[in-house]
Amino acid sequence: MGPKPVPADGGSDRALLLRSEERLRTLRAMEPLGGRDLKGLLADQGISRRSFVTWVSATTAMLMLPAIFEPQVAEAAELTNRIPVLWLEGQDCAGNSEALLRAVGPTIDELLFNVISLEYHETLMAAAGFQAQRRKEEAARRHRGRYLLIVEGSIPQGDHGAYCTIGPEAKPFLQEVQELADGAAAVIAVGACAFDGGAPAANPNPTRATGVMSVVKGKPVVNVPACPMNPANLMGTILHYTMTGTLPPLDSEAFRVTGAHGV
Repeated sequence: MGPKPVPADGGSDRALLLRSEERLRTLRAMEPLGGRDLKGLLADQGISRRSFVTWVSATTAMLMLPAIFEPQVAEAAELTNRIPVLWLEGQDCAGNSEALLRAVGPTIDELLFNVISLEYHETLMAAAGFQAQRRKEEAARRHRGRYLLIVEGSIPQGDHGAYCTIGPEAKPFLQEVQELADGAAAVIAVGACAFDGGAPAANPNPTRATGVMSVVKGKPVVNVPACPMNPANLMGTILHYTMTGTLPPLDSEAFRVTGAHGV
């Protein structure tokens, strides 16, 4: 399921602007959960304020918001470290994570990956086994109803999910996704595999691999497809949620960000 697109009229824009200002005030009063300071990160990379302002304008347009939202988008970028994020990987090559991490000259969207409060990512975290599992469970419990769940990779349904198990207890990935989605504010499916099953779902698809929308019900799902996904589309989605507490306008069938993929 996806949220209803916000109508592009002046009254709705004004209401959304007021809501975003209130939400940003609330986030500003909170302590950062983790991640780096954006201003320091930009300075370390030699990215000028002019470049940042240009990026803010482009991101605001991609989110289909009028220019009056640019100050809010800029502030939301600094406050993304107040939003807890859990990142799961199933049948994948980690290519979407690599797209964010391996840039020689990182864009601002890629740098924002270092600002968000990434509570769990099995490829990136130092902990493993029971320690990693405990951290994930604690984060999901502590931030229930507030965290964003990002899923990378397809989800096999064959043999009750036995083709992809994770953690020290070998829990089926299918079960893990559904349980964590239940406590999430929203779910973001990144990459082709999480979108529609991708390569693992190719005929004859012995594992019955599928995308996130097929197994997550009753929660807003945003699809950020492509192989790998465009970091700007992922970070734009997170920024919109940070700024407004809602997801950006999505197309009606594939639940992709309309500003990035059209109607």
